[in-house]
Amino acid sequence: MARRALAALAIGALLALSACSEEGIDLPVDSPTLSDWESSLDELASEFPTDLASELWEIVPDMSPQDLLDNAREVCQKAVDKQDEEQLARDAAELFGVEEAEGPTIVETIRPHCDAIG
Repeated sequence: MARRALAALAIGALLALSACSEEGIDLPVDSPTLSDWESSLDELASEFPTDLASELWEIVPDMSPQDLLDNAREVCQKAVDKQDEEQLARDAAELFGVEEAEGPTIVETIRPHCDAIG
């Protein structure tokens, strides 16, 4: 949710800058276009399902999106490798920096999205 808000702010800033450009204010040549921003957002969305991100942020609110994605991928890899469920839950809790009791919840949250996040 925070990522979408930041993206919306960035797009708003880009639109404001493009309006300045029409008034004769020069922008740097390498300014991203609106389509660049949209493709970046689409790429992020395809890598990390937003419903998964919001569910994980409820459990681990202080973790960066990249760390969430990296840790989720690691949990998925361990699940694919058929790691013992109890060990998988402990590893997930350790990866996300939460108490062991949260491990099964994290695994249950991530597992349905493993195909999407790789």
